[in-house]
Amino acid sequence: MKVKMNKKFSYLVIVITAILVISMSVPNGNLIANDESQTELRTSNGAYKAALVLGGDETDLGFSYVAIQSMNRLESVHGWNISISRQVDYNDQYRVIDDYGAAGYDVIFCVGGQFIETTYFAGLAEKHNDTLFVQIPGLNPYVPAPNNTVGLHPAFQTEGMYLAGVLSGLMTKTNRTGVVFGEWYEYLAMEFYAFRAGVESVNDDACVFARVAGTWGDAAIGKQITLSLIATKNVDIVVQVADTTGRGVIAACVEANITVIGTVADQAVLAPDHTMTSIGMNTSLLMDLVVEQIENGTAMQNLGGLSWELPIGNYLYPYHHYDSIIPQSVKDKVDLVKLQIANGTIVVPQISTDDPPADDPGCPSVPVSLDEIPGFDFMYLALATMLGVVVLLVNKKRIIVKKHNS
Repeated sequence: MKVKMNKKFSYLVIVITAILVISMSVPNGNLIANDESQTELRTSNGAYKAALVLGGDETDLGFSYVAIQSMNRLESVHGWNISISRQVDYNDQYRVIDDYGAAGYDVIFCVGGQFIETTYFAGLAEKHNDTLFVQIPGLNPYVPAPNNTVGLHPAFQTEGMYLAGVLSGLMTKTNRTGVVFGEWYEYLAMEFYAFRAGVESVNDDACVFARVAGTWGDAAIGKQITLSLIATKNVDIVVQVADTTGRGVIAACVEANITVIGTVADQAVLAPDHTMTSIGMNTSLLMDLVVEQIENGTAMQNLGGLSWELPIGNYLYPYHHYDSIIPQSVKDKVDLVKLQIANGTIVVPQISTDDPPADDPGCPSVPVSLDEIPGFDFMYLALATMLGVVVLLVNKKRIIVKKHNS
């Protein structure tokens, strides 16, 4: 005999389930969902033309956002004509970059590791030898770049990551931190190992976990990965290096009431109460130096074929909400480490691996209690309550049916 739920109880289950679904969703905020390639052309009647090619857009408030702001500065400060192509699909890279070369652009900035194969190996640089190609980031010197291509050395943000590691190692309460990446390239590997080295330099008991989403544009995946990392590893500080995917990482940290560290831009605006700091990147400095070389006629001579060691990601943004939370001794330590990196007392490692490291076997999964994740209290309590009520009512119905049959 089938046991049927009471109709009122069915409605209750539906309502609770809906609440749980809503609580698990990624807050959109000002996030713009737009996956179509967009090109913006602005002419200032200047003598020089610069193009920017991006895999994303400014809504990530990170890598792409900072590059766009820097391009706008080329227009307003230097009077250059600029064109920005956003959301350029991998399969459309060659055509977009080739069109800029054919149009006689003085420089083409390609921001994102996904463009490396096209800028280095597709023959475009040789085809347009009067154009300077700037790949941000590029490859190590052991991979020769074309004579009119300069790649930002992949260690450009290792110093900032090391500083974030020192801060995290001193501030973690669970001794467990994590970094979530969109993908895994040489420069991202260097960033992870620099962060881990920073953590381990001040905390011998800490575990550092790496997670790779496999995409830069899926906030839901970023949130799912981070929630799992929190629930199974008990991390209480997460660094996101994942563009739009990172929006989901931030949402998970807010929901679980733990700390997040942003990258490239000051991302505190995305989660003011949960962002401890962000690892900065001064893309404008790089573009200003390129402009200077082009206007002086020395760009090809001084930059072409170079793996440019320009540590433009060597600082942390303000602590904002955490300024009163972080002890002065921790702030002083971070400042001291920054000075020691600058004077060579501390050498930040530049380690690269083809794949992210496996979790340290000395850092096993740790089931997290409800008390350890304040943000999950209501969700788990509601779920447990719902399931408990279902079991009780079903068992009660079975007892009634059994008595009736007997």
